[in-house]
Amino acid sequence: MNSDHPQDSVPIGELQEMLRTLAPDGAPFEEGVYGTHTQKAVERFQRTHGIPVTGVVDAETWSALKRAYENEIVDRQPATPLDIIMQPHQVMEKGCDNTNIYLVQAMIKALSRYIPDLPAVDVTGRLDAKTEQAIKWLQACCGLPKSGDIDKNTWRFLAHEYRSMVGDGTGAFPVRHLTPPPIPRQ
Repeated sequence: MNSDHPQDSVPIGELQEMLRTLAPDGAPFEEGVYGTHTQKAVERFQRTHGIPVTGVVDAETWSALKRAYENEIVDRQPATPLDIIMQPHQVMEKGCDNTNIYLVQAMIKALSRYIPDLPAVDVTGRLDAKTEQAIKWLQACCGLPKSGDIDKNTWRFLAHEYRSMVGDGTGAFPVRHLTPPPIPRQ
C-alpha cells in the first residue's frame, strides 16, 4: 500500500476487528494487511451507510465505522443493571413517599402477570396498604419477616424474582410459579 492512501494511517487490526463485529459472516481477513477482503468489507460498509463507495478508509468512513461499532458493542452487552441506592439500615415503611417505591410497585405489577395470587398494587410512589399487603405476601414466599416494609433483603428478593420471572420482558423467558408457604395454625 502506498502512502497516498488515507488508510495507511488506520490501525488495520482495529479496522478488521470493527468490520468483523459489524459483519461477522464476511470473508476472513489477512490479519493486519489491508488486502482484498478488507477492502471489499469497507466497500460493503460504505454502501450500506450511504458513504461514497471507494474502498478507502477516509475520515468519514472511519468515523462512521467507529460509531457503528460502538453501538453494536453496546447492543450485544446485557442492559446496565439498576441498583437502587439505599442507605445503611434504610427501611421504606408503610406510608412513606419514596421515588424508589415506583420501581417496587412496577415490579410487583409485572410479577402479577406470572403470579396470579400476588395482591394487586397501584403505582403511586407511596408505600400504601395495597403495596404493604403485596410486600408481606412476597416476604412470606421467601421466608423473610412479614413486615410489609422494604429493606435491602426485601429489595434483593424482589429484584431476583423480577429477573428470574420477567426476564427479557417478552414472556418467552422460562417462568416459575411462586406461592407463599401455608401459614401455620397456632
